[in-house]
Amino acid sequence: MTIDLQTLKCGECGSSVLKRTGLNEYTCDHCGSVTLVEDNVSDRLERVLDQVKNEAGRRLAAEETLRQKLMLRNIGIAMIGVLGLVLVWRIVMLFVEPRRPDDARPVVAAVVDRSIPTDGLKLGEPRQVLVGSGSSAQPKLLVVARNETGKPLLRTGIRATYYDGDSKVDERTETLPIYVLEPGESAPVLIDMPSGKNVTRQELQVQKLSGPYNAVQGPRLAFTRVRLVQQGERVRLVGRIDNMRKDAATIGGIDVLVTLFDDAGQVIGFGHGYAQASELKAGAQTSVDVSVARFGRAAVIAAWDYRIGYNTVEASGSRTPVLNAERVIRTAAGPESFNPDLRLGTEDLLAEDSERFDPKDLELLPLVDGRNNIQQRLFLGELVNRSTDAIVLAPGGVISRFAGSKAHGTTNITGLAYLYPGERFPIFLEPQDMERFTSTRIEWKPMRRAALPGPRKPLEVKVSGTKAELGSVLLNFSQRFTYKSVEVTGSVKNPGSAIVGKVRLWVSLRDRNGQLTGFKLVDNLPAIAPGESVPFQVNVEQNGRDFASVTTLYQTE
Repeated sequence: MTIDLQTLKCGECGSSVLKRTGLNEYTCDHCGSVTLVEDNVSDRLERVLDQVKNEAGRRLAAEETLRQKLMLRNIGIAMIGVLGLVLVWRIVMLFVEPRRPDDARPVVAAVVDRSIPTDGLKLGEPRQVLVGSGSSAQPKLLVVARNETGKPLLRTGIRATYYDGDSKVDERTETLPIYVLEPGESAPVLIDMPSGKNVTRQELQVQKLSGPYNAVQGPRLAFTRVRLVQQGERVRLVGRIDNMRKDAATIGGIDVLVTLFDDAGQVIGFGHGYAQASELKAGAQTSVDVSVARFGRAAVIAAWDYRIGYNTVEASGSRTPVLNAERVIRTAAGPESFNPDLRLGTEDLLAEDSERFDPKDLELLPLVDGRNNIQQRLFLGELVNRSTDAIVLAPGGVISRFAGSKAHGTTNITGLAYLYPGERFPIFLEPQDMERFTSTRIEWKPMRRAALPGPRKPLEVKVSGTKAELGSVLLNFSQRFTYKSVEVTGSVKNPGSAIVGKVRLWVSLRDRNGQLTGFKLVDNLPAIAPGESVPFQVNVEQNGRDFASVTTLYQTE
């Protein structure tokens, strides 16, 4: 082997890993080649190798020092950033805190009580109930819990362990349907039961109790208007809430618990729901519509109560629960009953007297006897708004049919968003044992009114042509029936300056006396741009006398 004295590398493999292995002898650690050199060359080579080693050691030391300096600098920058954020936060709080009125400053609990004894939550005797109706009814365990700890409780939970004899079969946990349970308050809870398993007994255990993280005493929140409504088996509570706090505080997180009682004071149903608005500024209002689960259906609702929980909302978005020991409001009366087929909207039920439409101004015209396309008997009717200055909003009702004193079905009046003065809305009474039909009775829903010109956007409906036709239908492959129909063509024009969408058009046939003889709804019209018109074509069956004219009724959204 030879050594390149300029680069200090092995002449055989180019490695720079050289090691002195004897007098004037050097070995390459990579390829094992051995080189003998003269004395003076050997001495000089040793000095050069020592210099290389010293330089490598110095370079490593310098790199390690630089790495430590960079690490210290990064740590210092991070600490400065944290201190800066804390300083900015303190400065902002100094500016914000003085702006909050003293009477709006919440009294916040300094320490959260996490050691409330669980025996302070008293549990009533549990009972098994069915929630729901028919085949969809579900077995539940009803437990009423009463807070006797003397402190408000947060999201309290109860665990039920089910046994078949001595064998444990299942375990379920449920929290009370109220965010904070005030001292002295009771609340029911429904706990799921194991399905398909035999249960002979259960053991109840109260979960760990704690108070709210922060809370403030405040005024009771109550409904400014409330109604408990029953339609068949369905029970609802609808109410209106106004934020009338004198400190102009914004409130949020509004939830409502409704409880039903029989005449013995036993819980026979409850429901929990939330306000439509997530936040309510001072002077604003919102509504609540709570569906109440009822059990013990044979029992009559003799009384009911409700309680409203809510938070104050700070400008920063933080929320503080408001406590009030007298928030439960009880009513010793049953619900208002309505026909189960009525569609009752929240706003319709909560309308003030001045907002209501008088149902006396609605008239159902005398029914017209007719036949459908397979010669079954039917009746056509028309709902007329007899008011001269009021629009009825979402008119609706139930027409009950009778054969003597015996009820023979019902017909719902639905589908309208409004009806203007003098307008006629066509109605079919379905062919259901109509041969025995003798009389009708109408039950109107609560309806609201609106002043003219009202919500409808003006359109120009033009009928351009009619064509009488004959059609036939084969029933059960054995009977063929012939019926009359009219093909009506026309157009709908938008004379306004805004796009009109979701147009619904009722096309009615009338005989020479102006009586209804058939109608059909056209609900597939496209949106209409300003100044444009769209055509329509509809085939209307003639159920009564021969038609002599065509009328239309439309609605827009």
